[in-house]
Amino acid sequence: MKKLLVLMETGCCGNLQPQIEELGYEVVIETSARRAMSRLKTWHPDIVLADFYRRYFHDRVSNLESLLAVATRNPNTRIIVLYDPFHAADLDLLKQRHRIDAVLPLPLSSSALQEALVGST
Repeated sequence: MKKLLVLMETGCCGNLQPQIEELGYEVVIETSARRAMSRLKTWHPDIVLADFYRRYFHDRVSNLESLLAVATRNPNTRIIVLYDPFHAADLDLLKQRHRIDAVLPLPLSSSALQEALVGST
């Protein structure tokens, strides 16, 4: 069974777990980047699905930079990011620094999520 780690800090999409499990994934949901990074060290998911939001750090673009630095060490882990189109320019900055395999705009459609997950296997 494929493994999928969801980082959902903003709660932007409700409960995605049933839909993802229907596609045959074992799902773990974390609500903080720190816990998701800790999980990545012992549980090696096939996909990381995370929400993006702009934070105003001095040295980072967003909530995801530390997580992406850990997740992209494994080239087999696919990275999918959910984002508000209002923050597209900030997401572009993040994409310049880290590998992101797919981006999905909010509001999230079930078909777009399914396509991204099935297309990434």
